[in-house]
Amino acid sequence: MTLVPLAVGIALYGWLWSGWAQDFRTTIERWLPGATVTISGFPYRMEADVAAPRLAGGDVVRLTAAADRARINRGPWQPELTVIGADGPRFSVVVGPAIRATIAGKSAASSVKVATEGAATRLVRLSTVIEAATARLGFTPLAIAADTLELHLRERRDVSAVPGNPAGAPRGQLVLVGERLRFGTGDALTFNADMLVTGDARLTGYDAWARSGTIEVTGLTLADASGEVASVKATLVPEARARLRVAGTITTVCPATIAAALAAAPPVSEKRLRAPVRLSFEGVAGAVTLAGLPADLATRATRGQLPACPAVRR
Repeated sequence: MTLVPLAVGIALYGWLWSGWAQDFRTTIERWLPGATVTISGFPYRMEADVAAPRLAGGDVVRLTAAADRARINRGPWQPELTVIGADGPRFSVVVGPAIRATIAGKSAASSVKVATEGAATRLVRLSTVIEAATARLGFTPLAIAADTLELHLRERRDVSAVPGNPAGAPRGQLVLVGERLRFGTGDALTFNADMLVTGDARLTGYDAWARSGTIEVTGLTLADASGEVASVKATLVPEARARLRVAGTITTVCPATIAAALAAAPPVSEKRLRAPVRLSFEGVAGAVTLAGLPADLATRATRGQLPACPAVRR
């Protein structure tokens, strides 16, 4: 008799889990029409195994996510959190020929958390870690590769504007981390970037955002095993759907190396400076003009005990 309540409880939970699993299947099939979905994971989770998933959407901003296979997980009591593992992931974001990005990799692990506020859904956090990543950007033919590439995106609810910036309040934040990242066949670097997307209202449409919004690069660093090579602060302003205008500063101990990389010139041989210099740049993404390169670099003190500056781009 003592086992009867346990058996009844298990049966009841199994019935409830089946209902949750069916709702989850319906959600996946709505996301991925025509996909064959298998649900497993009882009793602790619901896992959908999907072969060759492809999700596409958007109007002005065309988004595509695809993979060879994906495992989509959700907890029975956490519909706001979805965890995804993918083999052979491929992502693309396209606004126009110059404003586009594609990323592919060997595998990816992602988590998406949303919050429902009335009729609106807000992105709390989207995090993706891509192994053996390769990327292409629309404004340059240069291939970018990284052993590991992390992307963390969240919607911001701040109401205050960025100090000193006439743009609107922060509406979104993007953090990028690249381990052993290479520009072309350049040397491996550690890449970190923190960016704020500002605007007058929520990021619900590209054209409305582009009329007054900006992308604020609040911090971007390149480093190798010997230390920081360069740090960047910049503002990117969209010119409708055509391109991004950019202006900012670079603080670096390898100014000639950075100048060569921005000019798509062959790498130069350069020792790291003891005192970093600050350069300024402006133009459009992929074609910027650099100013402030000192004329007396050959006579400045360098760190002879450290390796030479890395080849940032090759």
